[in-house]
Amino acid sequence: MKKLLLLSSAVLFIISVGFSQTGEIKGIVKDEKTGDPIFGAAVYIEIGGVKLGSVTDPDGKYTIKPVSSGIHQVFLSVIGYQKKAIRNVNVYSNRISYVNADLVSSTITMDDFIVVEHIIPLIDKDEPYVQIISAKTIADSPQKHNPIAIVGQIGGVTVAENGKDVYMRGSRPQSTQFITDGMKSITGGIGIPGLAIGSIKVYTGGVPAAYGDVTGGVIVVETKSYYDYAQKFNQ
Repeated sequence: MKKLLLLSSAVLFIISVGFSQTGEIKGIVKDEKTGDPIFGAAVYIEIGGVKLGSVTDPDGKYTIKPVSSGIHQVFLSVIGYQKKAIRNVNVYSNRISYVNADLVSSTITMDDFIVVEHIIPLIDKDEPYVQIISAKTIADSPQKHNPIAIVGQIGGVTVAENGKDVYMRGSRPQSTQFITDGMKSITGGIGIPGLAIGSIKVYTGGVPAAYGDVTGGVIVVETKSYYDYAQKFNQ
């Protein structure tokens, strides 16, 4: 009986590790007028009614982790400044989402937040060989029911006429690896409806060691979570 319990615990641990998809949010908070860093600002997100956050250091820097992958809203608050909320902050597993903010000085106490959209840089200086396809991009695409066709629109990626095999920069289809929610795909493809996908990361080069010795590329798929749907209905 004891061996069975230990085996069950080990299996549950492996499953939880395999499906643990978390990232980080980092940034710098400054005074909009002077450009000076703001010390002691509260920066947080809300997950299931629970606040997860940090306080800026003397350089105005903060870090929030671990953050579940998905779409979040970042709130900023400090005495003497107008509160701010930044919407549609996409957090991806094993990745840092940079969210910088400039706060407006205010001599009047206000309860409402200034709400702005999060702007994502077109090129990530940390991972130049990675392109991310967001859930919004998929939903807005005429190929939303065929996500592999959307992947085929990325430079260096070619989808074969059978609509399944993927060639990365001329490599064989067998050299392309598919990862879904942290687990290697057993079907050798995405195999998930487009509208159920939270994001797709396409590595056409510089593949992280975590994905093994891959000679082609890696397509990492993350399905939508509860937080994605909750964020959608709260906006």
